[in-house]
Amino acid sequence: MTNLVLSPYQAFFIDETEKLWMVLKDGRTRFVKNIPAFPNVSANYTYICGVEFNGEHTFVEKLTFGFCDEDTKRLFHVFGYCYYPTITEEKHPRLALLKADLLNKSGTADLIVYKQARTKFHPQFQMMAQIIPPVWDNDLLYYVTAKGQLVRTNGKTGERLADKALLFALNKAKNAIAYYDGETIYQVSLETGNTHKTMAFGVTAIGYNADNDLLFATENGDSYIIQTYNRQTGEIELIARSAVAVKMIL
Repeated sequence: MTNLVLSPYQAFFIDETEKLWMVLKDGRTRFVKNIPAFPNVSANYTYICGVEFNGEHTFVEKLTFGFCDEDTKRLFHVFGYCYYPTITEEKHPRLALLKADLLNKSGTADLIVYKQARTKFHPQFQMMAQIIPPVWDNDLLYYVTAKGQLVRTNGKTGERLADKALLFALNKAKNAIAYYDGETIYQVSLETGNTHKTMAFGVTAIGYNADNDLLFATENGDSYIIQTYNRQTGEIELIARSAVAVKMIL
């Protein structure tokens, strides 16, 4: 007989003060650790990446996504102001980040993809994008274009998935994507194209937990909550409350 150890938590989230929290199965929240500014998660959820500004330079950093207490590791630095870096977990990792300057239209940036060779990261390609965290899936990079369209690309060709997206997230199995257009959350199967719609307002973050359940955070005045869509009942359920706005669900 095999003993099954159940996880005591159902989700992680990052709030607007760059703090990582976990949500227990009973809805209680527990502080995990502080993380770098403008955070994003790596392709396989091994690391949380972020940035530190030093004058007109940006240091790109990472630390392990988990409970261990460790110092952040600097990957490299670049001139200018960069946001939401994400890396792949491979021998020569690829890194994507958003770099904004005075030449960019408000709310947009240059999405630049680098590849590590030995100890340095070298730029591979770039495109214009909204300042919304990009997401890796093997060789594909998901992002929101400067025109607000949700697309995925391998650096050579691209595919449009939605005409408008303010937020988006891939599930852990990488076979479904959810995006929010300001009024509705769409869950789309990347295998069949089947789509499920959920009306929602004031959404600040969407994501999936380890069981591939959709979670989304909303704000209404001074109320900040995280909810989930129950696939069995078709109902929206409250799972946690936060003292400040939630910016990312992991």
